[in-house]
Amino acid sequence: MAFFRSRGVRIALGVLAVLALGAAAGVLAIYLTLVRDLPDFQSLDDYRPPVVSEVFDRNGKLIGEFYTEKRRLVPIDRMPEHVRYAFVAAEDGAFFEHEGIDLVAIARAAITNLVEGRKAQGASTITQQMVKSLLLTPERTYKRKMREIILARRIEQQFSKEEILYLYLNQIYFGNGAYGVGQAARSYFGKDATDLTISEAALLAGLVQRPSAYDPSRNPDAAEARRRYVLGRILADGYIDEPTYQAELADRPELREHVDDTNIEVAGYFTEEVRRYLYQALEGEVVLNAGLRVETTLDVDLQRVARQAVQDGLRAHDHRRGYRGPIRQVERDAIPAELTKLAETNADRFEHWPVGSAPPAPDAAPRDAHDETDAADDASAKEDGASEPVLLRRLALDEPVEGVVLAVDAEANRARVGFGHGVEGEARLSDVDWARKPDPEVYPTKVSKITSIFHVGDVARFVRLPGKSSEKDSETDGVDPSEAKQQSEVPLARLDIYQEPLAEGALLSIENATGNVISMIGGYDFARSEFNRAVQAARQPGSAFKPFIYGAALTRGYTPVSTVIDRPVVYRDPVTGFTWAPRNYGRKFYGPMTMRDALKKSVNNATVHLFRDLGVRYVIDYARRFGIQAPLSADLSLALGSSALTLLELTRAYAVYPRGGTRVVPRFITRVVDRDGNVLVEDVPLGEVPPPILKPLRSEDDEEDDESYPDAEIMPSSRIISPADAYLMCDLLRAVVQEGTGQGLRSLGRTLAGKTGTTNDFTDAWFMGFSPELTTGVWVGHDDNTVLGWGESGGKAALPIWGDFMKEALAPYPRQDFPVPPHIEFQRIDRASGLLAEANTEDAYFQPFLEGTAPQRSFTEQTTVRKSRRAARDDVF
Repeated sequence: MAFFRSRGVRIALGVLAVLALGAAAGVLAIYLTLVRDLPDFQSLDDYRPPVVSEVFDRNGKLIGEFYTEKRRLVPIDRMPEHVRYAFVAAEDGAFFEHEGIDLVAIARAAITNLVEGRKAQGASTITQQMVKSLLLTPERTYKRKMREIILARRIEQQFSKEEILYLYLNQIYFGNGAYGVGQAARSYFGKDATDLTISEAALLAGLVQRPSAYDPSRNPDAAEARRRYVLGRILADGYIDEPTYQAELADRPELREHVDDTNIEVAGYFTEEVRRYLYQALEGEVVLNAGLRVETTLDVDLQRVARQAVQDGLRAHDHRRGYRGPIRQVERDAIPAELTKLAETNADRFEHWPVGSAPPAPDAAPRDAHDETDAADDASAKEDGASEPVLLRRLALDEPVEGVVLAVDAEANRARVGFGHGVEGEARLSDVDWARKPDPEVYPTKVSKITSIFHVGDVARFVRLPGKSSEKDSETDGVDPSEAKQQSEVPLARLDIYQEPLAEGALLSIENATGNVISMIGGYDFARSEFNRAVQAARQPGSAFKPFIYGAALTRGYTPVSTVIDRPVVYRDPVTGFTWAPRNYGRKFYGPMTMRDALKKSVNNATVHLFRDLGVRYVIDYARRFGIQAPLSADLSLALGSSALTLLELTRAYAVYPRGGTRVVPRFITRVVDRDGNVLVEDVPLGEVPPPILKPLRSEDDEEDDESYPDAEIMPSSRIISPADAYLMCDLLRAVVQEGTGQGLRSLGRTLAGKTGTTNDFTDAWFMGFSPELTTGVWVGHDDNTVLGWGESGGKAALPIWGDFMKEALAPYPRQDFPVPPHIEFQRIDRASGLLAEANTEDAYFQPFLEGTAPQRSFTEQTTVRKSRRAARDDVF
């Protein structure tokens, strides 16, 4: 005790106590600093990471995604056990034993790193990895590491192991933009996480440590080694038995795109319109991170048909305009080097099959990437005398590929094209006779000599023609006989030149009954240009505007057989002095004719005369009722479609007719729901919706009390014109298809109506039309207003696209006619005179009329009356 009574000892003990208290205070201060502002994470409900917002078509198919982190949450009870165990085995074998920190692993990693002299091994548990990814920043500091340890302990106390796995598996990054195992399963294997095999789960679990280094698409060997290691860990930890291990080891996963990826690609123009609207209505942060479910009106299967129709139509136009020449030219002595370069470029465009067997069918699935390694193994095996077959090669179907012209046979009119050493094809004149020199002023003609198209050394893009091949000529001089035999077994692909069209096109289709937008194509390829020509491009409609002039005439007392005059006329503006002399296509004038004939033949001068008689203001007011909002020229040129409109405006306006005269509001989003099931948006119209027109149509000459005016009453906002007038216009536009400029559609065998449109110098081509079920519009042109070429009218450039689409779109619908409304009567009309047909009239048809407006006499009766009147007048004088 004397020792402790010593003054020096007491001082020392006091100092120690102070130091201990100071140290404790320091530790406490450090701890408080570390825990200050730590994330408060109390329940799974607090876990709301950025999640993909999904866009669906009307049948529930995924067509679009918006995100900052591409993540799809998967509940832990829907995740197979072998998926969970694969990640535990790969990343944290003691996960189910430790409490957030694995001290044994930390000691083992410290010793390993000390021996190696570098950080060769980590010791973070799954809980720590989850904390680092979810709650902390990725900086590499001791402070962040200590905070990670503290949070890991807290998480282990707050959550069960299953809940921690749920957080971890949905949070971690797998490379290629995929966050969470749900998205990783889709991105790498094209399937849901619930369908992952043990082998696939092992590959994904192996990615977590170093996603880029173990990326199976870029580093397949490293990814395979890592997969095998993880499978070994799963076996060692007792999650699978030896037979299962061997089976999964042999089952190498195959990388696949998800089936939705093709839908997302084809719906690009539509989903971009969805995104633009949602950004304005809900803000970008919500759209990209909130996991919205966006339900739309699009039919992605018809969207695919529409894109194919537009692309086929634009390629056909491009062929008609001619061949723009090779990409480049190489000298003869440089061709071998060019073939070597092309072989590397085109390697993934080749199909392979064994010597002695038939080549793959045109629709057979291509061999995957690692088959090229198999091919090399087969070749080396044959050199060693083994029995494995050598793989032959040819071009894949429908994939544009660069090739070099090796030879041109002027007598046989054929050219031989090489795509790599030993991979050749043949271009025959009959397959490329469209490839004339471009000249927009000349109607397309066929080329008569192959030498006018190709020269040796030309490098161009080619595409293999489906179902066509040629026998390969065996040039065996100086070639090993066995190699010559192998070469002779490769059929030469028949080729066509491929060049991407310069023209653009757009298609918009609306369901008449609902107003739903079922298809929207804004250009040749969304990847090439995101500018949506269906809703953003204003172009002159040409004759596609004429139906609104003839429709306006019906509301002014004209009938389908009212006489209009087609004669040459010159208009001079008294203010500007501008002189305008409209002409008909073909420079022919018809004289007196019925409205029906003038519209079906798209006669310009007759339309201008009718337009003048109706009054410019009257027609403009009529067009406004139909939803046309663009500025309209208040002069006679409007009769021929001089004012630029969007395809959306024009399609919306045409849809009024098959709807019986009621207003249509095109809808493209049905509703938007957040991740909690709350409806945020419903029934969104495409584009700006014009206000309803309530006032009646009137011209400058109308009296305010004119009760005889057909539309003098104030109509409901949904009613644009009367059902009878709408039906008469359906019939007039049906005549365009049956007898006029739209006759190319008669082969579809459906009830169709529509109108072609062509602007001056063939700058724009349109076909606007409808059936009882759908209204569809098509435009073709160049963004810079370059001419399409001589003869590229609406009937030539746009109508085939419309027909290809409507053929497929109408297939599910039963054949039906436009329903006949009340107050319509039919009369048999003499086609030549436009009057009542007689019993012996051969060229006659049944024409609908508004009750009481049909002609009262036949041509003979009319002639008799006129003669009687003339005779009576002569008697007077």
